[in-house]
Amino acid sequence: MATLREIKRRIRSINNTAKVTHAMELVAATKIRKSQEKALLARPYIDTLHQILRELSTKAGEKAHELLVKNNVKAQMAILVSTDRGLVGGLNLNVFRETLKLEVENLKYVVVGKKGLSFAARHAEVIASFHTEEQPFLDLARTLTKLAIGAFRTGEVGAVYVISPKFISTIKQVPTITKILPIELKVEQPTIPPSASLTDPLFKAELSLFEPASDLILERILPHHILTLIYQILLEAKASEHSARMVAMKNATDAASDLVDDLTLTYNQARQETVTSELLDIVTAQSAFE
Repeated sequence: MATLREIKRRIRSINNTAKVTHAMELVAATKIRKSQEKALLARPYIDTLHQILRELSTKAGEKAHELLVKNNVKAQMAILVSTDRGLVGGLNLNVFRETLKLEVENLKYVVVGKKGLSFAARHAEVIASFHTEEQPFLDLARTLTKLAIGAFRTGEVGAVYVISPKFISTIKQVPTITKILPIELKVEQPTIPPSASLTDPLFKAELSLFEPASDLILERILPHHILTLIYQILLEAKASEHSARMVAMKNATDAASDLVDDLTLTYNQARQETVTSELLDIVTAQSAFE
């Protein structure tokens, strides 16, 4: 059995560790609210933009935009979004497992975050790497957008995916594969009943006008759509990171507290055994003198 001094040293060391993990939990908690608000507030804009694109695609000419058309290039690009720092539980590991589900022969990685660089380098070619703390998210999103669109337009890759954690709640982050190029729009042709009037919202959608022409608007709005989509993904990833770190640090603090309780019980038992042994020695010695 460990000595009383060793047990006391372990208790002191675990208490110090618990203080550190609790402090990191509080820091992550202060950052969660702001990152979650940014991620959630951007979702309606993405949905509205996607609806506009669907309507524009129905009004465009017969020739589809190049960002909407598939090509025959087998090579594909994956933008892997991870974290720069650890202590986020299984967040990065779940993203890596989801990445392995991409069954692509010639895959090229663009890595965001330090933790994903070693993983990507072991499995495929890494053409670029970025750290999330080096520049603002909007600037990083612009860089990734230019890289993805440029590779797709020049025929270097046939498709571009983004693998990242999606924020669901504080305790749930789901790894998600999002295909951003070619842009896939599920065009839904609205059906106007004969009795529809001009005040019917569905009828108004059919009569909506765009200025300038639809194909010119698509030329401008499609790259913007990719930019906003990547920016939204980065916001979701950051919200997921703070949430995962707070939960991981809370679990670590709770585990440390439980371990301290167990060690304290062990310490008390060992101390009681020592006192009992000393009392027996005293009684035995006293009996010998009698």
